Amino acid sequence: MSNVEHLPPNFGRLDKALRSIGYSFEAAVADIVDNSVDAMADNVLIRFFMQGNRPLDLVIVDDGKGMDPGTLREAMRFGADVTQELDRLGKFGLGLKLASLSQAKELTVITSDGAKISGRAWREDGISSGFMSSILEEAECNEILRVILPDKPLKRSGTVVLWSNLYRVGQNHSDPNEHAQKLMRRIKDYLRLAFHRFLDGFPRLVKMEMDIFDGDTSLEGLPLPLDPLNPFGYKTTGLNGFPVEFIPAGNYENRIKIVGHIWPPKSSMPEYALPGGANSRQGFYFYRNDRLIQGGGWNGMREAEPHRSLARIAIDMHPDVDVDVSLDVKKVEIQLTPDLLQAIQHSKTRSGIDLKKYVGLAEEAYRSRPITDAELPLIPVNGLPAELCKFLLKELRIDGTDRFRKLRFIWTNLEEDLFFDLDRDEDTLKLNKLYRRQLLHGLDGSSADLPVVKCLLFLVLKEVLHSQRVSAKIREHIDQVNRILRQAVKYERTL
Repeated sequence: MSNVEHLPPNFGRLDKALRSIGYSFEAAVADIVDNSVDAMADNVLIRFFMQGNRPLDLVIVDDGKGMDPGTLREAMRFGADVTQELDRLGKFGLGLKLASLSQAKELTVITSDGAKISGRAWREDGISSGFMSSILEEAECNEILRVILPDKPLKRSGTVVLWSNLYRVGQNHSDPNEHAQKLMRRIKDYLRLAFHRFLDGFPRLVKMEMDIFDGDTSLEGLPLPLDPLNPFGYKTTGLNGFPVEFIPAGNYENRIKIVGHIWPPKSSMPEYALPGGANSRQGFYFYRNDRLIQGGGWNGMREAEPHRSLARIAIDMHPDVDVDVSLDVKKVEIQLTPDLLQAIQHSKTRSGIDLKKYVGLAEEAYRSRPITDAELPLIPVNGLPAELCKFLLKELRIDGTDRFRKLRFIWTNLEEDLFFDLDRDEDTLKLNKLYRRQLLHGLDGSSADLPVVKCLLFLVLKEVLHSQRVSAKIREHIDQVNRILRQAVKYERTL
């Protein structure tokens, strides 16, 4: 007969593993907001707390129903028992702890159910010491609230979640206020999208705002209210008859609701563009209890391409479908089982339109729209040999239009740290004269010199040149290409 023994984990290693669960900063914040929504909060505040040059702290406070000491104890347990409450956004009883400790050295929760204020904390060494959670006295709770929320005292009931020492995103900043502003921008659109139904009053209204509080001066910054970013927030449909409901195949008819939308062409609305761009946002939008889990993507059913960028499908899942979509603790990714994949893929409208036909209709709506000037291909016509320009004109033009934008290459005086610069208003790619002679190996140049360098630079920057706005990611790419080319030119030998 086999023997058994109690074999506790290596708490120190487990602490590191739990902190490395893979939450992004945005997803971690959203996981805490889930708890506020579950607590029936009407208002949620996300506050960055700064003091001197120490790492930033984050405070999330709500006016929900709060918790009594026993409920708080259970909530701070790893694996809290919430699995029977299917209408909750929380799922595993792990999100509060894992999301918090993936970003902060310490987690403190202070709450009131209207009768008593109580608090608990996971200190930096709490897990490694054998899962020792700290219990806060009422006076200690009140002192913490006095420091981080002097302007917004806890109401009759509510909960405050304090992330102390943001060790992933809150350190190494020369200007704390500017850094906090940057982090606010980073999570703003994520929350606006994930909770857009609640921000819009469906199924109930939850107001959210963000601010920055200076602990040295006890002054709060201007609040930033979060308005909904509805991925289906168009004013008029892109095709008559849409949106329309699709009936899933198999035994999923009463477990998921599928609604196909077609956006109007040429939309300039931020609800269409969304963070990352409209092309990456086509496809499926999975909701669980009205909270957006996945915003875009085809889950392996087809490839994303610009002609399909008007197609967006809202899929509301009953919580008992969680196991069929492999919903993880972070609630950021949907993995469909073969049965559910087939149920969605073979779904049809009452009139018999299937998913394949729907995507085709969305593509037709996209192709039928006039091509805007900003979408015209950009083709080099100046600064290269004439025959090469003719070849590029034939090679790079797109179907359906004889129009194109003209890109010029010119050599000019630029700062030493720039190999090139873009003038987007003039469709001009400027090259630094400082490096021209070295690239020509001492030879005389002409207006059409170095065609290989120019064509390669054009191809490397093609996506940048065609983008309609310069995002931080694009700016970073331009700077990186500049650094690499500036370093490489040093190794060009002159005669």
